[in-house]
Amino acid sequence: MNAITRRDLMACSGLLGGAALGGCKLRAQDTYTAAAGGQLGAGGQPMSLPAIAALARRIGGGEPLALIDLAAVDHNCEILLDWSRQTGIAWRPAYKTLQAAGLLAYVVSKLDQPRVMIHHLRNLPDALQVLPADTDFMLGYPPTVGELAAYLQGAYAPLDAPHRLRINIDSLPLLEALLAQLDQSRRPRPLELVLELDSGGPRGGLQPGAELARLIERLLPVRRQVSIGGLLCYDVLAAADANAATRLLAAQTAQGQLDRARRQLQEQAAHLLPAGGLISNGPGSANYRNWTGSVAANEFSAGSAILFANYLDNYDDGSLRKAMYLCAPVLRLPERLLAGLPLDPADLGMQLTFIKAGGWPTGNNPTLSKLVYPAGLREAPPYGRGANSSGMLLSPPGSLALGDYVVETAQQVMEGQNYFGALVAVREERVLAHWASVPRWGGAMDRGGHEA
Repeated sequence: MNAITRRDLMACSGLLGGAALGGCKLRAQDTYTAAAGGQLGAGGQPMSLPAIAALARRIGGGEPLALIDLAAVDHNCEILLDWSRQTGIAWRPAYKTLQAAGLLAYVVSKLDQPRVMIHHLRNLPDALQVLPADTDFMLGYPPTVGELAAYLQGAYAPLDAPHRLRINIDSLPLLEALLAQLDQSRRPRPLELVLELDSGGPRGGLQPGAELARLIERLLPVRRQVSIGGLLCYDVLAAADANAATRLLAAQTAQGQLDRARRQLQEQAAHLLPAGGLISNGPGSANYRNWTGSVAANEFSAGSAILFANYLDNYDDGSLRKAMYLCAPVLRLPERLLAGLPLDPADLGMQLTFIKAGGWPTGNNPTLSKLVYPAGLREAPPYGRGANSSGMLLSPPGSLALGDYVVETAQQVMEGQNYFGALVAVREERVLAHWASVPRWGGAMDRGGHEA
C-alpha cells in the first residue's frame, strides 16, 4: 500500500486525528465548525483528471474510492448561492444527494441559516449530530406509516433533542395515520407539517381544492397539536426530460399548484399557518432557473448540482463543475485478448483491462457513469463494467499499469455514493477529510441511526 504522504498529513493538522484512510480523518461532528471557520480552506482550482488518478493511487490502498473535490463543490455552491441572492429564493440543500453527514455539514455551513431537505428519517440522527440545534429540517419524501409511528414514539431523534422537523404529508390516509397516534406521542407540540402537492408527475401528492379542503377540515380540531409549516411541489417532470419546453411547463405547473394551495390555506386555514410565513419549496437541481422571477416559491432544494454537473443531458448547467470522482484500481492486464470476445476490428489493438469493481458502478448499465480517464477507454464486450467478477474495459496500449486507477464520473447518487462506505474530501491534491456515508437499510435497526 502506498503511504499517505507528509503533505497529506500536514494538510489535516489541527483537524484530523488518527491515521487517515489509514490516517487522516476529520470527525463529521467537527465539519460544520471547521468549515464555517475556514479551516477546510476555500476555493482553489478543481483537480485535473490525471491528478485525481494519481491521488487515488497514492491513498487508495488498491481499493475503489470516491473522491469529493472541495474546490469544485465550492464553485458549484457559489453558483447556487448567487442565484439564491439574485432571486430571493432560499437554498435548502438536499441530503439524499450528499449521502454523508460530513459533506452535508460542509455545504450547510455556507448558508445564511442552517436548513436541510432530508428524505429518509434514518438519516436524521447523523444530521442532528453535525448541525446546529436550530437547523430547520424538511422531509422531502413522505414517511412510511412505520417510520412515522417510530418517530412519534421517540425514534430517530431523542424526545429531549431540540430540533425542527417539518413532516411531509402527501395524502389524507397518511394524515389519518398521524392523527391516530397523536395521543400516544410524546413529541413536543405542535407537530409541524409540510404538505406535498401533486405536480402532475409520478410522485402523487395533494390537490388544491376539495382534497386540500378535507385535509384542512381534519386539522381544525387538533390545531393546537398540529400546524402547517410549508408547501412542497417538486417539478419532477423536469428531471425526466431535458426538453426545454417540457422543463418550462413542469415549472409553470408546479408554480400554479403552489399558488392555488397557498391562497386556499390563507382563506380557509390562516390560524393553522406560522406567524413568520409559509415555506413554499419547489424546484431542485434540474429546473431551478425556470423559477427565476416567480413568487410561487421562496425555497429551492438543489442537491445534484453540488456534485453532478451535466447529469441531465442538454440542461444548461455548463458553468457547474464535476465534483465527485469514482476511482477503480486496475486488477488485471492480460497479455492477449480473450478468445471468443466479439470485438470490432478497431478494437483488436486495444488492451483488455479488468478493474476491481465487479458490477460497480453500473449494474450492467454503463450509461450511469462515464469513463473519463485515461482517454480512450471503452467497455469490453460482452459484459463491460457489468461483469460480476470485475469490470471489463478496453484501454489504449500502455495507458494503464497494475496499480493505476481508472477514473469515472457518476451521473447520480445511485451509482455514486451508494456504493461507498465513505467519501474522501480533497482540495488541490490534499486529503482533508474522510466522511462516513449514511447508514444503509437494515444497518440501524434500533432506529437511532447508528449500527445496533
